[in-house]
This record gives sequence, C-alpha cells and structure tokens, in this order.
Amino acid sequence: MKLTYDWRMAKRGMEGLSLGLLLRQAHTTASHTLAAELESVGLLPRHFGVLLQLARDGVSTQRELIAQTGSDKAGMVRTIERLEELGFVTRTTSTSDRRVAHIRLTDAGTAMWADVRGRALATSGRLFETFTPEELATLESLLARFVAANPPER
Repeated sequence: MKLTYDWRMAKRGMEGLSLGLLLRQAHTTASHTLAAELESVGLLPRHFGVLLQLARDGVSTQRELIAQTGSDKAGMVRTIERLEELGFVTRTTSTSDRRVAHIRLTDAGTAMWADVRGRALATSGRLFETFTPEELATLESLLARFVAANPPER
C-alpha cells in the first residue's frame, strides 16, 4: 500500500486534518514495515511491544502491559498466550493476589528480544534515514509531548 501526502489539503483549509492524516500514514508505514521484518521470526508487532516492555521492566502484569501498549484485554491475553507457547515468557501467580500473574521473559525470550531489537533498530534506521539526528530528536520530543498531553481514555 502506497501512502502519499496530499498537499492540497492545506490549501483547502484542512491543515489540522492533514496533520492527523500524516500521523496515521506514518504509523501505518512504520507498522507495516516492522511487521514485514518480524514475519521472518514468526512474530507480530504486538508481540514486539510486549517483549519491549518486559525487556525494559523485567516483570509486568497483564494490566500494566495493556496500559503500556494500548491493547485491549482479549488481545493481550492472546499475545501473552502466544509468547508463552513459543517459550518467550512465563507467568507466575502473585503471592499477594492470586488473580494477578507476573509475566517475565525467559532466556529464550531474552534471546529473541535481542534479535528483534536489532531488526527494529535496522528498520527504524531505514525509515528515518532522510532525517538528521537533530530532526529525529525534535520529532521524538514533539511526539512525546503530544502523547503526554493526551493520555488515552480507559
């Protein structure tokens, strides 16, 4: 799917709408590109997101992962079950609350994370190769500020 920016939107007084469209197109492009890269190791972007959070945090709960990734409960259950089937995560019941499971990477999950992290960095490098380091820092700062000012409603 080829996405293009329609500069005519700005001329028609739709500047705010064109920015939203650009953000959507950027997400779609990045997501499809990462998905194609992850396909070779049998993972999806949603698996990548959970591996990333667990690699960063060490241990998490389903509820925390849902909040961090923006997933819904059913989708997160499927994601965790698949990662568990692949041997990449383990779930252990909390000693203080039997309804809560602590989710951690296994050794195989840590190895897979190292692999997909490298693939994601290479993909990111290709996607942003036309940007200077300063432009990337500005883009990241602006998007982080936007996200912080507009938390998702749950």
